Amino acid sequence: MFDNRQLKGDIFSIFVIAIAAAEAAIGLAIVSSIHRCTQCVRACPTDVLEMIPWDGCKAKQIASAPRTEDCVGCKRCESACPTDFLSVRVYLGPETTRSMALAY
Repeated sequence: MFDNRQLKGDIFSIFVIAIAAAEAAIGLAIVSSIHRCTQCVRACPTDVLEMIPWDGCKAKQIASAPRTEDCVGCKRCESACPTDFLSVRVYLGPETTRSMALAY
């Protein structure tokens, strides 16, 4: 497991926490060094997620932080997660038209 005190709280950090929690809930049957759970990545109709290298989990890769400028907010990634740990939140901000965070 990883030490989440090292994370700063940006969108990527929030996503990492959600994915790591999902990995723990899925267990070795789905997330392992051979078989990686990519259901959220495959479910996205606009390809805003991709698998990237990360040493903080057994699979050695993780879904990237979403590209918010291309996200349509359909929540298919959330629905595809077998653990129900991913939760998409879309926020309107003064400096951008929208931003997105993931919670668990």
